[in-house]
Amino acid sequence: MMPSDLSDPSDRPGAAFQGRGRQYLSLLACPVDGAPLAMGQNEAVCVADSAHRYPIEAGILRLADGGLRAALDEMSRQHEDDAAAEGWQTPDEEAFKRLPQTGLKGYPEFHWTQYAEATAALWRYLEAIRAERGALPVGPVGEAAVIGADTGWLAYALDVAGYTTIAIDAYVGEGYGLGVYPIARYVRVQADPVHPPLARGAFDIVLFQEGLARSREAADEAAALARAIEALRPGGHVVVMDAFPGSIQAVEALQRQLEQAGLRLMDRPPRLTWRARMAERVDQVLGRDGSLPPVTVAQKPG
Repeated sequence: MMPSDLSDPSDRPGAAFQGRGRQYLSLLACPVDGAPLAMGQNEAVCVADSAHRYPIEAGILRLADGGLRAALDEMSRQHEDDAAAEGWQTPDEEAFKRLPQTGLKGYPEFHWTQYAEATAALWRYLEAIRAERGALPVGPVGEAAVIGADTGWLAYALDVAGYTTIAIDAYVGEGYGLGVYPIARYVRVQADPVHPPLARGAFDIVLFQEGLARSREAADEAAALARAIEALRPGGHVVVMDAFPGSIQAVEALQRQLEQAGLRLMDRPPRLTWRARMAERVDQVLGRDGSLPPVTVAQKPG
């Protein structure tokens, strides 16, 4: 894989955030005032107030100002310390690319198994959306943001699938954050996942990787969802992945939240093979289908 433009040592103006024939920076906004950003010398600059400047460090755009940047850095340091203390394996390039199908050692039991199941469900939704739009099986399919992107493994998969992808998280460490995979082609951004600094009406998909908010607090979830809806184009989709949904009540509460926000829930696509579809149908008839959906998708009105 070619190195990311963000890792490019070139000092050419505008060299960073270029990929797939477009400027990624147009998908982001100043976190202070929501204004567009322009490329400076290895930094992003708010076009409304040039005092708002955001450096690119180790290929990651640090899109947070003042005290927020300090708070996010502390969250990232704490996450690195906690994960290391638990003995979580840090992936090399090959291990990173195999996630989540081949998990990493040291993580809680079933962690990667459940993420693999959630990711399989996600791809069924994305293929259904692609088919509905009449997009080709191979080629560009739109713009996507992954909120709470962790190390960026899912953002990497979306990039490979043809999405122009932004990965946002507070975590930027080289062991367990966005710094794990420094040659990424998708754009890595340190920012507040509850108030992601996304440009209005710029995205086809806004995907929450760990529920609407890691904190699971109602105010955080409401703020994150409102920002996602603003960032979507008409007809775009909010995708909420929750590999550990807990209960059917939690799933139903999320569905109500999306509907009350004016979104239309998308039906769960059928499994891809006839054997899998038959087994699923038999389980439903016999009342054995007790699994909780790990992915919920809803569409913004067109």
